[in-house]
Amino acid sequence: MGDTATQNVLGRIAAAGREERKARAMTLQKALRVTLAKVADALMDLPMAVIGAVVQAVDGDAVEAVFSDDAMLILLDGPGGAMGAVMIDPVIVGGLIQQQTMGTVRPDLGDKRAMTRTDAAICAPLIDALIERAAIILDDPDDRALMEGFRFGAKADDGRTLAMSLDLSDYVAVRLTLDIARGARQGDMTLILPRPDARQGLPDETGEDVGDSAAPSLAETVMMVNTDINMVVCQLHMPLSTMRGWQVGQQIALPPGHFPNVQMVTRTGRVVGKGVVGHVDGVRAVKPQRKPSHANQPLRRASDAPDVDMPEVENLESHNRRTDPAPEPSVEKPPIGLEPETQLPAVADVEEKAFPVEVVEPAISMTDLPDLDDLPDLADLPDLADLPDLAMKAG
Repeated sequence: MGDTATQNVLGRIAAAGREERKARAMTLQKALRVTLAKVADALMDLPMAVIGAVVQAVDGDAVEAVFSDDAMLILLDGPGGAMGAVMIDPVIVGGLIQQQTMGTVRPDLGDKRAMTRTDAAICAPLIDALIERAAIILDDPDDRALMEGFRFGAKADDGRTLAMSLDLSDYVAVRLTLDIARGARQGDMTLILPRPDARQGLPDETGEDVGDSAAPSLAETVMMVNTDINMVVCQLHMPLSTMRGWQVGQQIALPPGHFPNVQMVTRTGRVVGKGVVGHVDGVRAVKPQRKPSHANQPLRRASDAPDVDMPEVENLESHNRRTDPAPEPSVEKPPIGLEPETQLPAVADVEEKAFPVEVVEPAISMTDLPDLDDLPDLADLPDLADLPDLAMKAG
């Protein structure tokens, strides 16, 4: 009795520990929920939350039934030539595009349109970062093997074409219900990945492991995104009454000198550069003006000398060395600045010449001055005390 009761207590303690560890474990649903919120905020500055996550097994023959032709269908490239897929509702794709272009997400008005390659390129960084970061934090090795190595491949035209690329027997579908911009839009994102045991030993066409080398990099994906840049030739100020009188075909005179300084402006009015208006094959075009690389990064190394527009400077190290020059033979040289034919004659050969000197006699001689001994005696002068007093008046 005592042993049975002890085993029951230990069993309950072990079960409680397993439940606690399982609650702290990073499962596939939890990893995707945590990672997607961080990735959307880091890449797009977009509040995004996973309000629901469902994982289910899908047979290879039933994959086509999961896809909807109205949604964004993306093919994923995986390790060893394996293929996966991502399906995103159009309402979520529209929210991502609004955030990237306008900086805000508006509620869905129900307008439907076909998904384009530009839409797929905008979603590509989010998908790549989600799969890459979620695979790192997974605790279960099987879940980690399910997610690792998959990246954005290409946009699929329809569900049938995408299903033909998924030719393995077993897949795992992870359906995430997303909320973006705090309730502005809600929709689903579904990841369909092949099971690790179903793709073991799967070679590519050359018999070698493809890995991640065939997947495009983030820089290549960003360069595929189309963007609108407005070219502002000049800005004119005129009264509204003048503009009201405009008609179709109205010609506006532009001030001269503005074509070499065209401003390249985004939709938000931010100036991203300048350009020069010209033409290519008869079509108007703008050539952006780019600053040289050394304008932002100084060139200090010797290998940067070809990129610097400066004359070559001779090294003065050889001139600073003290060396004893070889003695030169004594050769009589003419005076500096004079040619042998134009040397001055000797001093003895110069004829003496007399120059007249005019001597001016002073007008008064020092002997004509009177003798100072004949001056009268100072005792004969009157006494100054007898003089009347002088009254001083203030002016």
